Amino acid sequence: MKLQLRFLVLSLTCLLWLNPVLAAEHAVILLYHHVGEDTPAITSVTPAQFAEHLQYLDENNFHIMPLAELTQKLTNGQIVPEKSIAITFDDGYRSVLKNAVPLLKQRGWPFAVFVNPHAIDHRFGAYMSWDELRQVKRAGGAILNHTMGHDHPVRRLPGENESVWRQRVKQDITATQQRIEAEIGETPKLFAYPYGEFAPKLKALLKEMGYTALGQQSGAAGFLSSPEALPRFPVMGTYAGKKAFAQRVNSRPLQVTVLQGDENVLAADERKPLLRLKLTKGDFDMEAVNCYLAGELMSVRWMDRVKGIFEIQSDQDLPAGRSKYTCTVQARHNHHQYYWYSHLWILPHADGRWPKE
Repeated sequence: MKLQLRFLVLSLTCLLWLNPVLAAEHAVILLYHHVGEDTPAITSVTPAQFAEHLQYLDENNFHIMPLAELTQKLTNGQIVPEKSIAITFDDGYRSVLKNAVPLLKQRGWPFAVFVNPHAIDHRFGAYMSWDELRQVKRAGGAILNHTMGHDHPVRRLPGENESVWRQRVKQDITATQQRIEAEIGETPKLFAYPYGEFAPKLKALLKEMGYTALGQQSGAAGFLSSPEALPRFPVMGTYAGKKAFAQRVNSRPLQVTVLQGDENVLAADERKPLLRLKLTKGDFDMEAVNCYLAGELMSVRWMDRVKGIFEIQSDQDLPAGRSKYTCTVQARHNHHQYYWYSHLWILPHADGRWPKE
């Protein structure tokens, strides 16, 4: 009898490990800014929408994980529970404390808030104070690094060479971490790029400093995602509705290798950048991949269908600022699920000036 029971337990354990419904190599990281009725609509969700999002996650058995644990597992190639989610907020707005934190605390769900100490120390009106951020920490929120003053680390100052730029950015990130820890206590080395702007040399600097970093390019994060530019789904404005939210939290990473286009900070005359990608096979039809720019369908040029290599290129000049090429494809065995990849471009004005923000 004991032998039969031991065999049954062993069999059930094996099924748990083998069942792909229970374990995954990917997760979705959500990004919010404001949660309010009287905040800028383009970067906000209403309190009712946020409550609706949490209700959807709860009713559909999503697994809410601390951001540090989730990113560590993904970057180390460790499986996570199927339908894993991390919830993040950028900038530390007071509306988050008022309208989001109580709902998260009620469920006992972890979350993360990326902050800029300059705004806090200068008591900018829309931002939480250090006392309020300590309340957030007690409610289950991690307080994390978003640079000192929410500048554009990818941009060099006039006359600044690479060495001086590296030192300036490194000092800023280090000072930010030290200021947060002086007020909040020890905190993980997680970093969110202001405006979601990153580039190869900035990613390399964050890696050298021991940080895991997150962008704002849409998509699920997986084992093959860059630990220095993990994707997050921005949830705001027109992307806060029920259908869009459900589509995003159920998405999977479209795993690609960038063959051309990794240098994503463009020169002033590079206004129609070419992106060449190599797809990693998955549960989808490669030739069903669709790519978009600002919601408009792009032409996909197949260079090698067997190897999964294709190109996309805008047929119009990109505007100054940030643009994204986004590619998605429907899962073969679940038509409600999409594989997703988004590629960031950063471009100055034609005269070389950067847009003011």
